[in-house]
Amino acid sequence: MNYLERYRNGEYEQVWEELQTLGPDVRNESHYAEAVEVATETMRRVRRNCELIVSRLNSEGYTFGTYPDGSTYMDPPEPLVGPSKESRAAITELEAEAGPVPISLVAFWQEVGSVDLVGRHPGWPNGRDPLVVYPPDATLSCIYDYERDDEDEFFGVLAPDDIHKDNESGGDPYGVGLPNHSVDFIVMYERHDMLFVPYLRMAILQWGGFPGLEDLREPFKPLEKLVAGLEPF
Repeated sequence: MNYLERYRNGEYEQVWEELQTLGPDVRNESHYAEAVEVATETMRRVRRNCELIVSRLNSEGYTFGTYPDGSTYMDPPEPLVGPSKESRAAITELEAEAGPVPISLVAFWQEVGSVDLVGRHPGWPNGRDPLVVYPPDATLSCIYDYERDDEDEFFGVLAPDDIHKDNESGGDPYGVGLPNHSVDFIVMYERHDMLFVPYLRMAILQWGGFPGLEDLREPFKPLEKLVAGLEPF
C-alpha cells in the first residue's frame, strides 16, 4: 500500500512520522505527490471536525469574536473561513518571499482556510487556549526576518499566544519558521513544542479545540460533547 492507502487504513500517526523523517527529500518526485495526497486528506478531516466543533459551540451558547472579558475581538466573528482565490494567491506570494512552506500548512490553508475559536462563555474558565490558525494573507503580512543558527530566516505568525487569546499581555505569537522544505513543522513558541499535525490532533480530538483545558483541575463537562464522534486524522 502507498502512503495514502495506509493513512486511510488507520495508520495516521505512522504515515506522518515516516513522511517527516524524509526531511527535504519529501519534495523529491518519488514522494511529493503522495505527501500532498496525505496532507490533503488529513486537512479535509480537520475541516469537517472544525465544522462540527463550531456547530457544537454555537449550540452551547458560545460567543465567537468576543474575549472572555466581554470586549470585542473580531467583528464580525468568523470562527471558520474557507479557502479563497485570494488566500491561494497569498500562499504563492509567501513562498516567493520566504521560501517553501511546509506541505502540512499549505494543505491546511487550501482545505481548511483559517480557524479562530477565540470567544466567550460566561460559565467557562479562562486559559482555554482556543485553536487559532491565521489565513495565509495574515501570515504574509506578519513575516519577520530573524537569525537562527547563523542563518537568515523568516518567522511567520500563525496565532496569538494563549495569554493574548484571553485579552491579556502575553508572550510571542505562535508561528512557523521559513523556509521549511519538510512535510510538517514545529509550531514555534507553542508550549507543547509539537509538530503542526500532532498539535492539531491533540487540540481538536483530545480537547475539542481548547488545548489549554489540560491544565484545569476540575473536569470540563462540555468536553465530552465537543469531541464526540470526531473523525481521526
